[in-house]
Amino acid sequence: MVKSLFLIMMAASLACYGANIELPDDELAKETVLPVFKKPGMVRMRNVVTNKKFEMGLQYGWLMSEPIFDTSRLGVSGYYHTDENTAWGGLFYAHSTGLSEYAKQLSGPGFDLDFNRAPKPLYSVYLDYNKKLFYGKMSISKNKSINTHLQGLLGIGFSQYENNKTYPGLSAGVGYKFYFNSSLSLRTDLRLLIHQAPTPFKEGALREGSADPGYGVFKDRIHYTNTLDVGFNYLF
Repeated sequence: MVKSLFLIMMAASLACYGANIELPDDELAKETVLPVFKKPGMVRMRNVVTNKKFEMGLQYGWLMSEPIFDTSRLGVSGYYHTDENTAWGGLFYAHSTGLSEYAKQLSGPGFDLDFNRAPKPLYSVYLDYNKKLFYGKMSISKNKSINTHLQGLLGIGFSQYENNKTYPGLSAGVGYKFYFNSSLSLRTDLRLLIHQAPTPFKEGALREGSADPGYGVFKDRIHYTNTLDVGFNYLF
């Protein structure tokens, strides 16, 4: 009895396994499905309009590949948007005049190097060009979205050092802005800075206890520095 019942169940399973199941084409899943919005115009409409507007910003930055001097700087910026794709402006940075942790370690026993003798950067002024590459909307809930801007950056300017000399520089990179509303945004910029500056290394000039050689003995050369700036901008 049990054996017969087992054979019947096996036969039923095989019959079900070999059956062909057909579904209508409109019920089959597709590789790509376009979203359907009740109000398509709301999706295409810009929530953040920049054309013919001014923008002010306050940012904090780091010179990420600077080995000797303090990597932090505080900056202010101002821009004018000529249209929805282009903005022209200026940047001013006040540099911290301290030393990095690496340079402080080199002042200890076995090294005795005093990098405070080398000229440090005081401030920088740059003209900045922003090219908006992409405007998008990021949904964070069913009723809330964040507007974003991805943009290319190009700047040219100079830096003032303690030796009373100014050095030219050129920067290029990308920036991203997250808008909390139509005016206030969080901005992050990542750049490569190519600039002339005095090298802080000079044999015999940094030894503690030796005579201070002055700023004139440090030679100028081209530096390559990665920078990261984070701050808030206000559009009006």
